[in-house]
Amino acid sequence: MGTVTTRVAGLLILCSLPWLLLVSAQAWEPNANDLDAAVNTGAFGAYYANISSWLNQRLPPTLNEASLAELLKDPLFLATLHQRQLISKTGAEKLGAFAKADPANQTFLKWLLANTNAMELYLEGAVPIGLAAREANTYKLDTAALEIWKRILNADPDAKDGIYLRLAVATAIAPPGSVNIGAGGAKTPADPVDRYKYFKTAHKNKELFPSFDHLTVWEYTKIVSSGASDSDLTWAREMVNTFRPDLRADEMVVNSTSLVWRRGAPAPFWKEGVGYDGTFKNVLAGGGKCGPRSSWSVMVCQAFGIPAIGVGQPAHACVAYKAANPMTQPQPGSAWKVGFGRGWEVSKLEGLSGPDFLAGIEKRSDLAKFSQVEHLRWLVGALAAGDKAAAVMNIAHEINDSITAPKTDLSASLKPDEAEADPGVKAAAKTGPAKTTAAGASAAPPAEPIKAAAGVIHVEAASFAKTGGEISWGGQLPHVLVHDCATGGKQVYFQQQMKRQWADYSIDVPATGTYELTMKAACINSEQVLEVSSGDRKLAKVDIPLSYGLWTVTKPVDVKLEKGVQTVRVETPTTEHKRGIALRWFELKPKE
Repeated sequence: MGTVTTRVAGLLILCSLPWLLLVSAQAWEPNANDLDAAVNTGAFGAYYANISSWLNQRLPPTLNEASLAELLKDPLFLATLHQRQLISKTGAEKLGAFAKADPANQTFLKWLLANTNAMELYLEGAVPIGLAAREANTYKLDTAALEIWKRILNADPDAKDGIYLRLAVATAIAPPGSVNIGAGGAKTPADPVDRYKYFKTAHKNKELFPSFDHLTVWEYTKIVSSGASDSDLTWAREMVNTFRPDLRADEMVVNSTSLVWRRGAPAPFWKEGVGYDGTFKNVLAGGGKCGPRSSWSVMVCQAFGIPAIGVGQPAHACVAYKAANPMTQPQPGSAWKVGFGRGWEVSKLEGLSGPDFLAGIEKRSDLAKFSQVEHLRWLVGALAAGDKAAAVMNIAHEINDSITAPKTDLSASLKPDEAEADPGVKAAAKTGPAKTTAAGASAAPPAEPIKAAAGVIHVEAASFAKTGGEISWGGQLPHVLVHDCATGGKQVYFQQQMKRQWADYSIDVPATGTYELTMKAACINSEQVLEVSSGDRKLAKVDIPLSYGLWTVTKPVDVKLEKGVQTVRVETPTTEHKRGIALRWFELKPKE
């Protein structure tokens, strides 16, 4: 009897063994111990297989948008889905090799694989723009990005959260120099950690435009990847803030492209050993045709924290950039613009046609739906091929198709204004942080002639009594412009290549004699001058040194003045003012 009982018990155990094994298999859940073991050994294969199986088991019996949205709210499911996608796109063997290469890599991976937000930013930031590439889902991630990311985190604890986490991820995905910027680009790309710190510091110092705070990781990649040197990026901001502060209105610094003289630059501005130093200062001062102008457009946007990409068109190069105000020209309605060339329909960028690029961008415009679609695509990758995978993909397609964005004119461009006119004049006429005074008089004309103080006649450039001039083409105004100075007060801008323009100042000279005349001015071209006269009498010609758009004080020149009230005119010669001159003040000091 005992023998029979023993046999029955053994049979029951044998019969129940498959069920016990099934229960054991179904009972497995993602856990920290197994994840740590995978990281410590660099063996991700078994863990990857387990989480793939577990994700399949968690699928709800009824598949629809609501049930899947509820599933994606589960923190454990979401974290596991991210882990699988990261391992899948990197490759289990490559991720394992990275883990085994350095104990510091293991520490980094344990942080990353336990941080759903960080994984999400990385994975979504690396998703291709093109809809076809997203659908194919064949793109890969490189452990080189993880190495850069690790270095940034080790250098700055702030990179673990908020805007600086997004900036760190972007720098890891697209380090400086990963895109060839062309003319003016640095010979040696900036170190990625240094580039991250550069933009972090610029942001903390409020040197970047406000829109920088609200960009996605992918958009940050179109800033930090700049092939320009950090010193050129700093100088570009200083130049615009000094020379053309009006271009800050609506964050439209891209319009500074009109300052790059549309010509073949002379040898000193491009030829090694003849004055060329390989910087964007040479591009601005020397000019260039479409290639250098495209490079300038991209760089100056990036300098202020605006995403920008070089664009190829038939026999032409230009720029695409994200505007802070979608209603600005060209293509009002779309945040991304293509400028200084023809429209989207003939453009090529990011390996896509202009319309395909714009379509991909539009699908990212609704961040919540874009994220939902990508998570469902990742889930499809984890599912065994079949009806369930097809059903989830169909739901992803429906959500993707529901994302709408304002339509724009694909053929619209700024081509008619591109050659020489200054679209910045139009931008500056709008109310903004750097408003241009468009009237033919200063914002605060002096009530009486300007008198000497301690023997020196100091004349603020914007205190003119009258101004006028003759335009050469559309986009100009028949007088000097008044801009808000970045350091306070006002400044005057003599527009580029007008036929003539002048400003009259009423001064009270305390005594007849010789005075030393100096000016605080800025220009971006060599051989610039301003002429000073009183009535029909030419008093002086002042050479404005090439300052690359930064303030400089001119060398003193002697002028002879009669005692009493008189009008002094400052004007541009008809042929030598080129791309404009900014004037802050001038002084007349008695010569000893």
